[in-house]
Amino acid sequence: MRKQTSRVVKNGQLIDEKEFYIEKDASEDYVYDVIRVIDGRPLFAEDHYKRLVRSLHGVGKDITFSLDEMCGLIQMLIDANGVRNDNVKIIIPGGHTGESAGGSVGDAGREAGKSDVYLMLMNAVYPAPADYEKGVDTQLYRAVRTDPHVKKRNLALREATNEIIARDRVFEVILTDQNGDITEGSRSNIFFIRGDVVYTCSESGVLQGVTRKKIIDICRASGIEVKECIISAKSLGDYDAAFISGTSPKVLPIRRIGDVQMDVNNELLRRIMRLYDEEMERSCGK
Repeated sequence: MRKQTSRVVKNGQLIDEKEFYIEKDASEDYVYDVIRVIDGRPLFAEDHYKRLVRSLHGVGKDITFSLDEMCGLIQMLIDANGVRNDNVKIIIPGGHTGESAGGSVGDAGREAGKSDVYLMLMNAVYPAPADYEKGVDTQLYRAVRTDPHVKKRNLALREATNEIIARDRVFEVILTDQNGDITEGSRSNIFFIRGDVVYTCSESGVLQGVTRKKIIDICRASGIEVKECIISAKSLGDYDAAFISGTSPKVLPIRRIGDVQMDVNNELLRRIMRLYDEEMERSCGK
């Protein structure tokens, strides 16, 4: 196992991990995003930057650094920790509103009242090859995010779903709303396949995941029909296959949702997996 990281970036400066308290403080609220780094290159950096901008706007704030500055901070972080592959978490704690875009994230250039900007490595653990081959098990859980379009810390939901994952020995928890309709995973988005059509929940009620967007774009560019619609948990048996998507899992087949079995070898599912992997390679310049 790789050694845990020991350096964090705070406002453009390196600090020791022991000086970083945000993740340990349950009372601290923050907006964040997670970017995967492959061979030293951030994956879909521009898309993640745009989502971070949307999340900050959702809490009445403006971003204080450019896309190029964000990439530079990511490079600083991975160089300082001597890693080439991991997930980077960008954290912006609560603070005053009204910052203007394009300001410096260094301590010397920050104005009074602006939020701190942290970057940390997550020592990410990715699905095993067997998970992509055999699929993963999931469980349903009724919970509704108050603002699904803002990627914001939600400790209560994370603790509840972590308990289910440990208790039921599943990979992910699939959320349903008050009507029993599926929305998303606790840390992922979800897609279903029936025949030659891909189905996913309406964008209005889910986190607008970067991987989710890429999958929809890839499918439509490849002539695969994607329908955004209401998906009732009671209708799970009507679908042939399902998969979750996210920064770490990529396109990950689902073997089971509760007691409902899914086809992990579905031809369309396997095609989408290949298409997404190819898009990742293009993004990383391979």
